[in-house]
Amino acid sequence: MAKKISIISLIIYFFLQSVNCQTTTLVSIDANGKLSYKADVKGMVIPDFSGVGYQNSEKPIPVVPVVKTLTAVVGDNVANVQAAINEVAAMPLLNGIRGAILFKAGTYEMSSTINVTSSGIVLRGEGQTTVFKATGIVQYDLIHIIGASGKADLTSTQKQVTDAFVPVGTKSVTVQSGHTFAVGDWVHFRREPNTAWIHMLGMDTLSHIDPLATDWTASSYKISFERKITDVQGNVLTFDAPVMDIIDPVYANAFVLKFTSARISNCAVENLKMTSSFLSSTDELHGWNAIYMDNVENCWVKKVIAYSFGYSCVNVNDGASFVTVDSCSMLDGISQITGGRRYSFNLNAQRSLVQNCTTRNGRHDFVDGSRTPGPNVFYNCTATLEHADIGPHHRWSTGILIDNVSTDGQIRVQDRADSGSGHGWSGAQIMFWNCTSPDFVVQDPPSYHCNWAIGCIGPITNVGQWTTNPLGIVESKGTKIVAIPSLFKAQLAERLKNLATAVVIPKVSAIDFQVIPNPATNQIQTRILLEQPSKIQLTLCDVNGKLIKSLLSNHQIEIGMNVLNFNFTDIKSGVYLVKLSNGNFQKSTKLIIQN
Repeated sequence: MAKKISIISLIIYFFLQSVNCQTTTLVSIDANGKLSYKADVKGMVIPDFSGVGYQNSEKPIPVVPVVKTLTAVVGDNVANVQAAINEVAAMPLLNGIRGAILFKAGTYEMSSTINVTSSGIVLRGEGQTTVFKATGIVQYDLIHIIGASGKADLTSTQKQVTDAFVPVGTKSVTVQSGHTFAVGDWVHFRREPNTAWIHMLGMDTLSHIDPLATDWTASSYKISFERKITDVQGNVLTFDAPVMDIIDPVYANAFVLKFTSARISNCAVENLKMTSSFLSSTDELHGWNAIYMDNVENCWVKKVIAYSFGYSCVNVNDGASFVTVDSCSMLDGISQITGGRRYSFNLNAQRSLVQNCTTRNGRHDFVDGSRTPGPNVFYNCTATLEHADIGPHHRWSTGILIDNVSTDGQIRVQDRADSGSGHGWSGAQIMFWNCTSPDFVVQDPPSYHCNWAIGCIGPITNVGQWTTNPLGIVESKGTKIVAIPSLFKAQLAERLKNLATAVVIPKVSAIDFQVIPNPATNQIQTRILLEQPSKIQLTLCDVNGKLIKSLLSNHQIEIGMNVLNFNFTDIKSGVYLVKLSNGNFQKSTKLIIQN
């Protein structure tokens, strides 16, 4: 009996020990159910990484109505696919949306790149039975979603940050007086380091290691973080997302300046399979990026599976922000297994989110590139048969959260020294949260820069492939943080709750609608946007308001965009009014019919 009690006591003891280990000193849930952060002596805290993804993750990805349907043709489909995209691009925007092109089941062979260059266009398949196949025998991307221009700084608005020290995690900074910043302004918070910072990191000696490596120069590391001003109190500005790199005047100054954006938005690829033909397992003259995006904002890719591409499923370049990649896969890339290949989900963008994605037989599967400004988040992703490492790749990416990512390869943040002609420090302020890997390397850069591994499963070392540096902050090693299963989800939930309580959303009953085409022949399409469910009436009248035809009576339509088609073969040529009413709101638009 005594032996049984002793065994039970041991079980209870080890249970309590495991519970106690499932904690971190840096962030916890307080008595009110809120996240509580512990600051260090310089005021540094784990930053809020949640300000990422489509519409800053504050709105769901919309269900865009179909305005064009396409069927695959025998042979090359580039011309008919591009023509469909161009046709939708000519349609008017309604609340930022033009419409979706539905690609019916079939194989769409394409020998060159198709281009989306206008806002509000969605390419949608019918699932894995819709196949976009790259058939060209040159290295090319299959889908480009690229705006003509990106962001333009308004340098006349620039003001220097005057704080003696700006820690990571804060959302407020002080600027010079005489500024013109206001709530709602989009700004760049720009960090400009000096040569002392380069020297402190040891990035001015790379060429001594390898004569072919390139030393870092301060002028090449001016990094701009895109932020929205949420509050102005005198010279103190508050941003919608925190500072992700230290501003210590010994090593760097910071500036705030307004910018304008000409990027395209609300573009997407959804629900299809993408493949590339190839001649051998190391062939590199074929499809390279399945989807490449640049100069875009508030765009998304979801439920896309890419096979056999040489570089990526989705590659988002540095002219982009607020992109969500959800439930996608990059499988069995075809290329040499060496540098510059198989970056399955690559973010050079900022404030973007990759979630619920999988890879197989890649290299750098979930990765940020050079000088990438955070926040960026990779959440709930899995890599198998990985040939390299997950994390920031090179040249000082900052503010990345790798959250609940599992791999049979490597997860690393380190000084890569002379690798790749001078990669140097891959990143700082990088968080690995509840991740699993047989090979973690977590190195801390000099000064107050830091990297974290919290709740991670697997061996963790400070000895990298190229260098050995101090170990980053490691807590709850070998035991996941059960109280906060996902840092991203916890931070997002708290931020959205705070937004909901801080903002009073007025009741809106306004309705917008368009009629296309106009002039029309014997058919029209109405596109009706509602911000509340409503029963509507839709009528066709002459220019004097006399009823010609009732199109809809007491018809229920839902929140969002509703597309309805009407046949006018019984209406003679002339000028008419299409009237829309929901009882307390009425709007009309002129329609020309030319039979």
